[in-house]
Amino acid sequence: MKNKGILFTIVLLTISIGNYFRIISNGTVRTVEFISIFAIGALSGILLIQIVKAIKERK
Repeated sequence: MKNKGILFTIVLLTISIGNYFRIISNGTVRTVEFISIFAIGALSGILLIQIVKAIKERK
């Protein structure tokens, strides 16, 4: 499979989002929640870059 990196990033992003919804509390952002939000943003950015790169390589 050529896109193992994309699949791996999708799995990590899914785990990260699931973990965030599991630890969400009463509306205040604690340190753990901030790190989870940061990780979700970073993984989303990495995934977006990988998808754009894959699309450019196909053309």
